[in-house]
This record gives sequence, C-alpha cells and structure tokens, in this order.
Amino acid sequence: MYGMVVTEPSPRPVLPAPRIVVRAARPDDHVADLVFEAAPMAYTAVAGSESRARAAIAQLWRMPGHSASFEHALVAESGGRLVGVMIGFPARDRYRLHLALLRKGLRFVSPRRRPLLVAALPHLIAATPRPPRRAYYVGTIAVARHARRRDIGSTLGYHAELIAQQRGFPVIVAHTGSRHGPARRALERYGLRATKDRSWGYVLYVKSVDIQAAHS
Repeated sequence: MYGMVVTEPSPRPVLPAPRIVVRAARPDDHVADLVFEAAPMAYTAVAGSESRARAAIAQLWRMPGHSASFEHALVAESGGRLVGVMIGFPARDRYRLHLALLRKGLRFVSPRRRPLLVAALPHLIAATPRPPRRAYYVGTIAVARHARRRDIGSTLGYHAELIAQQRGFPVIVAHTGSRHGPARRALERYGLRATKDRSWGYVLYVKSVDIQAAHS
C-alpha cells in the first residue's frame, strides 16, 4: 500500500511567482529564523528555549549529511532578499537523514532533555505515516512573514516538483500535523491530497508528478 500511486486527474498546474529567484542553498544563507517559524513550538520544546533552538538551527544548517542541512535545500529571493526556503530529499533517505540530524543535534539539547527526546522517537515514528519509497519528500517549506501571500511557498513547491521530475520520482510528499488546519489547507491548495491520516499525529500528503515531461 505504501508504494501505491493512485492516478487521478491532475490539478491545475501551479506556476512560479514572477520576480522570485530560486537557487540552491548555501551554508552561509541566514535561514534559521525562517526554519524556526515553520514549527516554533516543536523546536522550542526540543531545544529548551527559543534562543537555543534558533542557534541550533543556524549551526546545523551549515553541517552536511542530515535532514536540516543546506545541501538538501533551495532558497527563494525577492529583490536580493531571502524570503523562503525549501528542504527536500528522496523519501527513501528520510530515516537515515533524520537519525543523522538527531545525532548531530543532541549537542544542542540540554542533558536532562536528551533521554526524553530519545524516548519519544518510537511514538513519533508511529504517529507519522510512511511515504512511498519512490517519492521526493518535502520536509520544510517556510516563507518570511513579510513575504507571505505572494505565492512564494507555491513557487518553492513548483521547484520541488521539478527536482522530482528530473530525478524520476513519480510523486512529491509532505507531512503536517493532523490538526494543523492552515498547513493542511495550504497543501491542498497546491494540489496535494491526504492519503494517510493519524488523527493523533501527522497526515501524509501526496501529489503526482509528470516525470515523462522531464525526459521528453
């Protein structure tokens, strides 16, 4: 079931916003505030404080080999100013990259919180529906507050689809909280559809990608 791709009529294509430049991320890009704002409560709970969380994100961003690294990201710029970030990678690499993030990130977590974090992993895994292996996984899309409602998030999603096409992945996928209404509506506006829902955890969203277009 996890590897099944349901074919349905594709939604109207989402086109990139004009005057938005999307490029590969660099280790010196200042994205910590953007990434933090994507899930402030979760990051603060793990790190112990907002300041510790922001500092940890900034340092981890510059490190390769895990699921929050610049090497898996695109950034969006408007007028030379960074306004958005997308982090994505093959779904088959998700556990490996997340575990690498955990190992690298533990140094930024207070010692008394580390056992709680490790103990919570089985619940987190159970609460998160597994995506198909042949999928491109979008882990984070975040847009600066002052730049929202300008189609920057959908532009980054458009580029995630292009990456999926180029690499031969038939779908893009994303998770969000089952009760996170704004995020769910944003994903649905873009054309993703919920396929697996843990009412006490997360929901998996999927969108088919026309990989033939990239190779025609």
